[in-house]
Amino acid sequence: MNDMDAFKELAARMPDMELMTIEQTHGIVFWAGAGAKWARLQIDMAKQVGGMQKQIDAWIRDGQMVGDLEMRGQQRLGKIARDTDQVQAPGAGRGKKPGTEPPKWQRLGFKSKAAMEQAEFLEAHPEEVDEVIKEAKQDEDLPSKGAVKSKVRAKHEKQLREKYQKETKAKKADSAARTTGEALIYLGKLREIVLLLPVKIPPEGWTDESFAEANAMVEIIRKRLEAWI
Repeated sequence: MNDMDAFKELAARMPDMELMTIEQTHGIVFWAGAGAKWARLQIDMAKQVGGMQKQIDAWIRDGQMVGDLEMRGQQRLGKIARDTDQVQAPGAGRGKKPGTEPPKWQRLGFKSKAAMEQAEFLEAHPEEVDEVIKEAKQDEDLPSKGAVKSKVRAKHEKQLREKYQKETKAKKADSAARTTGEALIYLGKLREIVLLLPVKIPPEGWTDESFAEANAMVEIIRKRLEAWI
């Protein structure tokens, strides 16, 4: 039995993750992450060699399974971290020196504060985790934490753009609603000019007379716009 077979056997016999202790969950995340890295390494090497598509497909399926398991384990750890209070060290407080109580990430068995924050991040974005796992299966790829972060970032940027566009549209609508009389007529004419006037001057088709007429009208427009300068 190779390493991946051992991973698959353990996954098949594994109890409900909700019933596991935090130590067991850390163990699952560790070996599932190692299994996903192993699968990706084999896939990359096989693609370089060529002629191993059947084996690549098998490694992709295995990598997806353990990658999914690692994500779920990380989410479980993130929930535990989120539900665990940040206990103040004994003796700490105003005018007192900190005690010897270890930080939260250490007490919960994480290798670093960043590792705990990563688990909390995945737990806080279940929709994006599910999307990454689903898309990995569709694209014949392995799910990754980096893909989740990219998806969350893209959604956040989209929300910011939509918010900006909505606010800008509302401001324009409000401004238009408050513009009246001759100012409204003038604004409408400017809009017509902007919409109708070509961006570039046609390079051909002019006669001396028509070019002179166009130049004169441009000069008139320029002079009328001097009030804005």
